[in-house]
Amino acid sequence: MQSDIQLGSIATSGDGGSASLSDDAGFIEALRKIVGKSHVLTGSERTRRFCTGFRFGHGPVIAVVRPGSLIEQWRVLKACIAANKIVIMQAANTGLTGGSTPDGDDYDRGIVLINTMRITGIHLINRGQQVVCLPGATLYQLENALHPIERDPHSVIGSSCIGASVFGGICNNSGGALIHRGPAFTQLALFARLDESGSLHLVNHLGINLGNDPEAILEKLEKGAFADADVTNDPNRLASDHDYATHVRDIDAPSPARFNADPHRLFEASGSAGKVMLMAVRLDTFPKTGRTDVFYIGTNDPSELETIRRYILARFSSLPISGEYLHRVAFDVAEKYGKDTFLAINYLGTGWLPLMFAIKGRFDAICERLPFLPSHLSDKIMQATSSLFPRHLPKRMMDYRQRFEHHLILQMGDDGVEEAAQYLKSIFPSMRRFLHLHEGRR
Repeated sequence: MQSDIQLGSIATSGDGGSASLSDDAGFIEALRKIVGKSHVLTGSERTRRFCTGFRFGHGPVIAVVRPGSLIEQWRVLKACIAANKIVIMQAANTGLTGGSTPDGDDYDRGIVLINTMRITGIHLINRGQQVVCLPGATLYQLENALHPIERDPHSVIGSSCIGASVFGGICNNSGGALIHRGPAFTQLALFARLDESGSLHLVNHLGINLGNDPEAILEKLEKGAFADADVTNDPNRLASDHDYATHVRDIDAPSPARFNADPHRLFEASGSAGKVMLMAVRLDTFPKTGRTDVFYIGTNDPSELETIRRYILARFSSLPISGEYLHRVAFDVAEKYGKDTFLAINYLGTGWLPLMFAIKGRFDAICERLPFLPSHLSDKIMQATSSLFPRHLPKRMMDYRQRFEHHLILQMGDDGVEEAAQYLKSIFPSMRRFLHLHEGRR
């Protein structure tokens, strides 16, 4: 394991930076010299799609910077610190958890938003049992990289279809519906941080020997220029939460199984929510599940779902892959406003969605210049177009919506499929109380 010596210290001056970066024009020019003019965006029109969250959050910035390498990312950070600017880190900007865009305009200093999606890269280590991901790596790319070796990343559900980044999951301990793996978590990362005196350090806790010079470390890592002998495996540093299965089975504990900012899953980069600049993470991968089926359970008494939850967690040999609760109101919202996304995935596949959302962002930025056009025009067009298609949900699901107020979507894998089927049949002799949706083998 790399030692805890902090590398590449650079002190910032007390007055907020050097004279060459004392004004925004000089500062922006310095950023352009680092990443190239076309990758420093200024002005509300050019920065809008980066400064507006997919769901919420919006505010002005001095510039949006899109570094193309880890070294450029490091140099941009040093420039921002020297100029005493606020830095907001952003990857895919899915807006699922917030925090990757400004929120209002009441900040005490200028903001630079650093978008890392140009820095893609995934390195398989330990015979593919682990991976090292760079800032722009998405869950979708990671799934594809692991597919040939029959392994899965921590998360293969949810926002992976719209290009969510691996880093976003780690920084926010994402994975709320996952039961058998729990929140995204690692104790192995490469990150930059400021100490109490305002000095910048590059901290290598990846467990990979990359040397001692910051820029040499970043270059070697990005190129994958390290050997198997450089990778160490410290049993005291984990690349996933190995204890979550035990934790989630403790159904009589006075605390909830998971909650935001749970201190048990905060460690350096994990749960950092942008308080450090993350450069790389090392994560476990998992053998692919041979068979996955979904059980769709309906009830008008939520206490029944509580009984099911407690029984499964306490007595099943196999934990569910995931569990998702859905109220009838949320069902209606998803059925109406999620139809356009469903159709896009159904007809185009998930691979096209990141590009589609990028085009959507550019279209909205153009429309914003025309005050007579309604806001969120692209959403309105997509939803209006989707309404022309036949209903996309099967009749039996719509019948469930009519009959039941509360819904539980339970995904099981391998031996857990039969275990869940037998249990649900024992408590609901009639299949009218639950649907067994066969997904088949991968």
